[in-house]
Amino acid sequence: MTCSIAREILGAYFDGELDASAELQFRLHLADCERCAAELDRLQMRRELIRGGSLSYQAPPELEARIRKSLGPDRRSSSAWRPLLAMAAAVLLVSVFSVRLLQMSRGASDTIAEQAVSSHVRAMMTGHTTDIVSTDRHTVKPWFNGRVDFSPPVVDLAKQGFPLLGGRLDYIAERSVATLVYGRRKHLIDVFIWPSHTGAGGNRSAQGYNVVRWTQAGMSFVAVSDLNKAELDQFANQLRKE
Repeated sequence: MTCSIAREILGAYFDGELDASAELQFRLHLADCERCAAELDRLQMRRELIRGGSLSYQAPPELEARIRKSLGPDRRSSSAWRPLLAMAAAVLLVSVFSVRLLQMSRGASDTIAEQAVSSHVRAMMTGHTTDIVSTDRHTVKPWFNGRVDFSPPVVDLAKQGFPLLGGRLDYIAERSVATLVYGRRKHLIDVFIWPSHTGAGGNRSAQGYNVVRWTQAGMSFVAVSDLNKAELDQFANQLRKE
């Protein structure tokens, strides 16, 4: 395991979210890497400080009394202002609700991107990048029969410089998904596919990896790789055309 991968999963290890295999590899890396071990020690120290309560301060009652006195007597709004205040409150409520819906939508999209990247990293760490190894799409596509409840579109982009390497099963967005694995020189590209008629699209990055997401023909696609953004976009565009 390299330090860059170890730093990406450090938080997951600290929170106890890694599977047994990934945790073992991380522990083996810590035994040989003083820098990553020191970073883990710093996280543990911060947790102890927060739990110890030494960062909190209880204000004395005299301070509360002075603040209340400085605010002056309570003044009630006149009846003339009440309709305007009610209207302002309604506008504020609608604005807050709209912003919250937008945040929830973005949050769900970010969560799926994070899950896809985590699956990609876990596969790279364990060396289990494929369950079925084949460059023939007529071999890879039937392999998913009975393993997922849909038929994923499988295409080979070898002529475009992105050869099909195989596929595997994964779990994203609270369901089993089909994962197609493609190559680009020494880089791997994971494409996670599952049925969906709606979903956020666009490009983003997560944990140092590039992510492209789109919906097409009743399927959601999420492509993840450490490949540079321009080439991953080129790959996604080629896959959309097929």
